[in-house]
Amino acid sequence: MEKICKNGHQYQDDGKKSTFCPPCRSALGKRNKRKGNANELRFSKYLQEQFDKYELPYRARRTPRSGAIHEFEPADIMISAPPESVFKHVHFENKDTEHWYVEEWMMKIIETEIEKGLNREPVLIMRKPNKSEEYAVVRKEFLVELLVSIDKK
Repeated sequence: MEKICKNGHQYQDDGKKSTFCPPCRSALGKRNKRKGNANELRFSKYLQEQFDKYELPYRARRTPRSGAIHEFEPADIMISAPPESVFKHVHFENKDTEHWYVEEWMMKIIETEIEKGLNREPVLIMRKPNKSEEYAVVRKEFLVELLVSIDKK
């Protein structure tokens, strides 16, 4: 059966629930991938600026392929730091999307960390498209642990 996608292209019904034809779906996927890569790069640069500002010899960079390679770092951001650094115990995941599914994303990070045997704390860095404000989401226990450790110093 012939269908017409949102962009006006005719195509054979492929059983997908999308209102776009296969080439348009592919273009959308590529756009989202570029947007995600840019967001991860922006955050890794921000982290590196903070490390440099406070003269920490740490290095932050975007994980190549964002954890797509199973033997590689599963988090969006790779951090080179001493084992005792809090940054070695955090899994950063970046999201740049209109709709936020915090609970699902946190569970996915936790599952990945358990599967890899790393058991790092999940930290979501989230923003809405075309907005400059970003938010960090952490479990309350991890937040309190961080605040207490700062106060004890």
